Amino acid sequence: MDAVCTSLAPWTSFYRRWRSSAPPLRPHADVCEQVRKHLASHADRVLLLGVTPELADVGVQTFAIDTSERATTIIWPGNTVARRAMLGDWRQLPCANGSVSAAIGDGSLNCVEYPSGYGRIFAELARVVRFGGRILIRVYVTPCACESIAAVRDAALAGRVGTIDALKLRLAMAICAQQGAANVAVQEILRVFNREFPDRSVLRRATGWTEEMVEQPDAYKDLPEIYSFPTWMELLACVPRELTPRQVGSGTYELAERCPLLVMDL
Repeated sequence: MDAVCTSLAPWTSFYRRWRSSAPPLRPHADVCEQVRKHLASHADRVLLLGVTPELADVGVQTFAIDTSERATTIIWPGNTVARRAMLGDWRQLPCANGSVSAAIGDGSLNCVEYPSGYGRIFAELARVVRFGGRILIRVYVTPCACESIAAVRDAALAGRVGTIDALKLRLAMAICAQQGAANVAVQEILRVFNREFPDRSVLRRATGWTEEMVEQPDAYKDLPEIYSFPTWMELLACVPRELTPRQVGSGTYELAERCPLLVMDL
């Protein structure tokens, strides 16, 4: 029992901190508007990858699937007649073939390893979304000409980064660009953050952020997870032939240009 409690504790901290996160990590109102717009006539039975509360009611019926009971307890706004959350693996969805009209997600792909996790999720989505349906996922993509880690640090200390969430995302992408690989351990993001900002009070003074804000990366401390931030072309390389992909802008919030919507029709 102690081992189970220990393993859950880091995730409990992570999800509680997530509730205070801001765009671009959480969906901006612009994102929700674009999702509703592009779901259009596909919204009757919507599969949501994860328990993102901002997207809980975009479908006439929304079925959210997440691997974490903690996330469902802490983040999900609760089940109703029109929405329901359940536990499951996106790589092996507990859904019948062609049983949903659309599938959506917010940063869902970035939570799995590239490229193997992407391929398996795309295959499952192509199976459960009915013919004529739509898949719509906001993705965090590393720019082809990505800035360096040092450039991210300098921008933050010059007050040119709006939120701690934008800083974390830019650091993660800079790490991926530097190592020439799409995957990065979340603990590595924290290690680089601590190395580049050894005195967090300096970062607070430069940005005006609160102590609680600059402590957000600490939620990564004990997590074993790997995140992924491929380029757009790397992402497209994983899309199966039966899906027709296109890129749609997700708004004008900070870093929106790195967070497009991947829209795929069957």
